[in-house]
Amino acid sequence: MPEAAEYKSVVGVDNIKFALVTQDNEAGYVAGTPETFAPAINVNAEPRTSQETQYADNAPFDVMTGEGPTIITMDTTNIPVSVLATILGKTFDAASGRMFDTGSNATPPDVALSFRSMKSNGAFRYFQYLKGKFSVPKDEAATATDKKEPKPTQIIYTAVNTLYKFDVGGSENKTVKRVIGDDDSVNFDGSNWFAQVQTPITTSPSALALSSSVPVDEASGVSVGADLTLTFNNALQDAAINGVTLIKVSDGSVVAGVNTLNVTKKVMTINPTGSLTAATDYLLVYAVTDVFGQTLNGSVNFTTA
Repeated sequence: MPEAAEYKSVVGVDNIKFALVTQDNEAGYVAGTPETFAPAINVNAEPRTSQETQYADNAPFDVMTGEGPTIITMDTTNIPVSVLATILGKTFDAASGRMFDTGSNATPPDVALSFRSMKSNGAFRYFQYLKGKFSVPKDEAATATDKKEPKPTQIIYTAVNTLYKFDVGGSENKTVKRVIGDDDSVNFDGSNWFAQVQTPITTSPSALALSSSVPVDEASGVSVGADLTLTFNNALQDAAINGVTLIKVSDGSVVAGVNTLNVTKKVMTINPTGSLTAATDYLLVYAVTDVFGQTLNGSVNFTTA
């Protein structure tokens, strides 16, 4: 890329993602897989800074600077109730599709936030804030007139440094508030930016592989009422549940059942709706895609007791 490309101005913003931070202490930093937040309209990030000038010998002698949290104000389209419940620590009842707001009794979780801004040359600059909390957004509505005026949702996210100290290439490990990448920077690749929370130690993903299965391949004597599981090394896309099929080998028929992913999205459980047939060969066929876009095809053969 020509050096001039790095100086192009910002003309757009999109891809706001969030992920729950499940660990941030001296032992380590762990965050979940980024999920869609809401379509972006405007994002304004303003760090709280201070600057003091010290005078000596009747002249300016030194300047001391400090940086506190970064206040990120986002205007978005409507935020789904389930997302609001997650980021605000409220209770969401999936059965009725309702959120129960307990006011100050709720404790907002730590959340990682990412988005990207588009530059005038079509390249992107990527932002990853590692830790922060959301505040409750203001609800606004107005009567409809002959001119429709959409009301965006404005929500504030306060970003702070991690407790965990990362190796950032200096003489000592340091806490980190954000990570930034630019398509026009040499050696930068943003293709997997939103597949995982970006940290100073984020590496290229491992090739997708099946870590284990229950039952194991070629197993015999498997209980006719057992749930079946496939464990992968990388988190899978949600649609992966549609890529696993249990087949009765004798006639090629598909066994009805329900496939689910656990919270890590690495373990898939295959739960047949009824008991399997005794002393019968079955084939568990999978064609799945992980959050990095990598695909894997394979099968597990077993025989029931």
